[in-house]
This record gives sequence, C-alpha cells and structure tokens, in this order.
Amino acid sequence: MNSSYFKKVNELIKKLNIENNSGKFNKKVMFIVIISILVVGFAFAGYRKEIYTRAFKVTYNGNYIGTVRNKEIVSDVATALKDELTTDYGIEVTIEDEFEYESTHAEDSELTNKEDIKRNLKNNIEFDVSAYAIEVDGKILGILKTEDLAKKVLDKVKEPYINSVNAKTSSIEDIKFVENVKIVKKEVPLSKVEDFDKVLNYIQKGTDEVKTHIVKKGENFWTIAHKYNLTVNDLVKANPDKNPKLIHPGDELSLIVPKPYLTVATYEEKKYIEKIDFDIKYEYSSKMYKDQAIIKRRGAYGKKEIIAKVEKHNGIEAKKEILKETVISNPVTQIIIKGTKEIPPLKATGVFITPTRGTLTSGFGMRWGRMHEGIDLAARVGTPIKAADGGIVTFAGWKGSYGYMVEIDHGGGFKTRYAHCSKIYVKKGQKVYKGKVIAAVGNTGRSTGPHLHFEVRKYDKPVNPYKYLGKKYR
Repeated sequence: MNSSYFKKVNELIKKLNIENNSGKFNKKVMFIVIISILVVGFAFAGYRKEIYTRAFKVTYNGNYIGTVRNKEIVSDVATALKDELTTDYGIEVTIEDEFEYESTHAEDSELTNKEDIKRNLKNNIEFDVSAYAIEVDGKILGILKTEDLAKKVLDKVKEPYINSVNAKTSSIEDIKFVENVKIVKKEVPLSKVEDFDKVLNYIQKGTDEVKTHIVKKGENFWTIAHKYNLTVNDLVKANPDKNPKLIHPGDELSLIVPKPYLTVATYEEKKYIEKIDFDIKYEYSSKMYKDQAIIKRRGAYGKKEIIAKVEKHNGIEAKKEILKETVISNPVTQIIIKGTKEIPPLKATGVFITPTRGTLTSGFGMRWGRMHEGIDLAARVGTPIKAADGGIVTFAGWKGSYGYMVEIDHGGGFKTRYAHCSKIYVKKGQKVYKGKVIAAVGNTGRSTGPHLHFEVRKYDKPVNPYKYLGKKYR
C-alpha cells in the first residue's frame, strides 16, 4: 500500500470529525477506524493479486508444455500447428485433446509465449494422423498417407503377372489376391506412416520358404530353376550334395524360394498347341538277332489345339481346366522291327565278315608316300558298323586322327579297329558277337569324307584285311 492510500485514510478521519472537545483526536476511535481500514485494504490487495496473477501450468502426457493465463491460448496454438503439419505432410494430422491444466499463479514475465508452446508441442507430442493401412489376413503390412497410394501399391504387386501374359494366346478373365486384403482407414502416429517404395518393396520381397521338388523325366537344373523363378546358382547352393549333371527322376531337390506376403491369383483363358504322342507297333524278323531292332517307319507326333482355363499363383500354374480340344493332325504310328534270331556266342568264330556296306575307296598299303594301315569303305553317315567277329571291346572313344574309334580283341593275337565313327554303341570291356552293330559310319578325326576305316591287326601289327575277310584266320 502506498502513501496515497494513507492520505485518503487521513482525509476520511477528518471527515468523520473524530476529535474530542479540546480539538484533539479521540485515540480510541481513531485506532478502531485505522485497523478496520487496514484490514479492508489488505483484503482488497490480496483479492487483486488473486485476480491478476491467476494462471495454468499445461502438460501433455506428463510433458511440460507451458504456463498460460487462459486455456484458449494452448487450444489456438494446437489448432494452428495441426493445420501447419497437415499442409507440410499432405496428410490430415490430429492432436488429441489430452492437455492437463494445473492452477497456479504467475507474473506476466513467467508466462510461456506462443512460439515456445508450439515448439514444446512439436517436441513432446506424438501426432496422430488419418492414414490407410494395408491389412492382409488381419496383419498390417504397411501404412500410407492416402487410400489412392495404398491402392497403387496393390496394383503394382499385380502388375508383373498381368504383363507376363501373352496377349496373342491368353486373356485374363480375373485377377485377385488369395489372401483377405483390405485397405483400412486408421488413426495412427505420424511416425508410423511409410513411403510408397518402402511398402511395395516389403510386400514384394516377402520372406524365404523351403520347398521340395521331385525331379520328373526330362527335367534338369535349368528347367527346374526356371519353373520357380530361381537361378541355377541358387539351386546349386540349396543342394550342395547333388551333382547338377547327374540328377534322375525321383530325386528330391531343396528349394529356397522367395515367398511374397501376397499371392496374386490370375485366371486366364489360354489357347495353345499340344503334341499328341504316337503309338509304337512292333514287327518281328527271324533274320535279325534278338538284340537288334530297326525302325521301319518313324513315328510322327500329332497336334491339337487346346483352350483351357488356367489358374496361376504368382505366375506358377496351380490349376488347369480343359475347355475344348481340336485335333489339327493325327499322329503316325512308329513301326519297329525286332529280331527273333538267337544271339550267337559272345566269342570269336575265327572268320571275319565285312563290317559295313560301302564302296572301297582306299586299300591297304602305301598311299601318298605313307603306309595306309587298313581299308576305307565309303558310306553314308549313320550306316551301321558291325563287329567283324566276336570278342571283347578293348577301346571305345576318341583316338586322335582316328576320330571316334572302336577296337575289339578276338583272341589269338588278332584285333580289329573301326575308325571315324559318328556314334559308338558299345563300351570298353563289353563282349560282342559277330555281326553286332557296334557303331555308325561318320566323318570324325582326320577324314576326307564319310567312311569307315577298318583295320585288322595281328600282334598289334597291321595286316591286309582283305586277306582275312571271309576266311579262317585262326
């Protein structure tokens, strides 16, 4: 209370004429008046302080936001910040009204300004936003800003399986996800919202899954890897105990394949051409040995056009229904003649036969200044070559200038050689009878044209074959 207040009190006393008969103040009355005035004055001062310093300490989830004179200040700052963030992020931001206000007193200098309130809100509040979650069987795989972005992610997941369809032979009737997929609007913390590429990559990459493949006839590492969208190297790594060149029908292969979180099912109507297998008919000849067979008429595959409804899961055929079949050409039955004649003993008879049909183009002896150690019989590539007599195969394979060659030991120091073959039908150590087809005429090694180079050797020295053909040699 200042001096003006006491001055007014003094004037009030004079007006009340609190004086005695001698012109002096009545001390008792004056004391009561002064005390009363002081009590009222102090009460008024306390009331004034209560009114003019009342404030609120504001917190949010236990975090201090600021001290304000009225609650509307915080509300206004929060609304302005919400609008600012909505514009910046392109997504509707919400701030839950969970502010706590504690009554307090503060001088003006102790109040928090709006900029500080805004900064404290940013630092201490997890802002909620209205975003769109991609849910697969109840599990959230990603949260995006808008519903359009979420739809675009799902369309991108489908896209490769649409583009892989050959428009000339197939048409997509439907495409959908096998799983229960939903786009759900949710209120989530702003930090949970992800960008488009991150969500798409996560869904497409998925996880790894171990599968087992049973090898079928005609399959190899390349065809199996291609079927499961793997590389051959991936398949080799998953099967360290397997030789890629030595797999057989029935073998089990491990597959570590990517398993996307979404399965895209495509339903196609597909038109394609399929082979029709030909039948095989056997005829029999007593002029041929039992282990001999020749093709009298080669079979030919037929063709048919098929229209089918095909269901694929992530590009792999899962189900097929044949709608229509139209035969384009019928197959031609293959006819094979099999021998019924008993196989002769697997040993030498002592008489050589001419090993193939052909024209003599070069005899035994000196030729072009060097020794020609056999005879040459010209014939078409593939013409059968027969064993000149029974014996044991001592060599079958590539032998330098001879090309592909077969050598047979007939005993008694006699051997025969069959060179420049295109194919070999026997192997080393095999016993053969006279007349057995052991190879086919070719043009391999040092050769001037398709022919059989035939040698007869006695104790490893070449002798003239014509001196022994059709004659007893032992």
